[in-house]
Amino acid sequence: MRKAYTRASRSSFAGTQMSSLTLRRKRPGDWMPERLWNQVKRYMPIPCVDVIVEDSGGRILLGWRRIQPYRNVWALPGGRIYKGEPLQAAAKRILAEYGLAARELFLVGVFPIRFPSRSDLPVCVAAKRPKGSAKADGREFSRFRWTKRLPRALGTNYRRMITQWNKTKRNPTVVRHNRLQKRHGKKAQDL
Repeated sequence: MRKAYTRASRSSFAGTQMSSLTLRRKRPGDWMPERLWNQVKRYMPIPCVDVIVEDSGGRILLGWRRIQPYRNVWALPGGRIYKGEPLQAAAKRILAEYGLAARELFLVGVFPIRFPSRSDLPVCVAAKRPKGSAKADGREFSRFRWTKRLPRALGTNYRRMITQWNKTKRNPTVVRHNRLQKRHGKKAQDL
């Protein structure tokens, strides 16, 4: 069995230089031995970020998932948070993978979930008025759609996230407080 690993030491998440391995979406087996990945999934929750992308009309971007978990349901764009990667950088990287960019991101909450094969620890952020055009990658998502009404075939954890965002955005003070930005002398990318 061929073993492949990331070149994480060559990456700089806080800066602009990243190896080509971190720019392309990789499956865990592509950057660590499958046996080790299975052990990690068995004993540790996997840190993720899911992004609620909301346009100026209040519509939310959903993708039809092709992979487990949540196969054949509508889902939010999301992915793994890499070791040492700031939350904001992870969210922006994931948006860029689908042809989108967001100037401002807002913390929605943490939504732990257990699946039969693993546990995830997703942090949800919201991006308002994104730039770009959403493009499905054909691997994780087969298509995207913008909607105001949540479909029945929406993953339960995604429904919880969107419900929380809808409550949060009604209170401008909370939205302002939850903005991922420069605080206490730290750069936004360090958050």
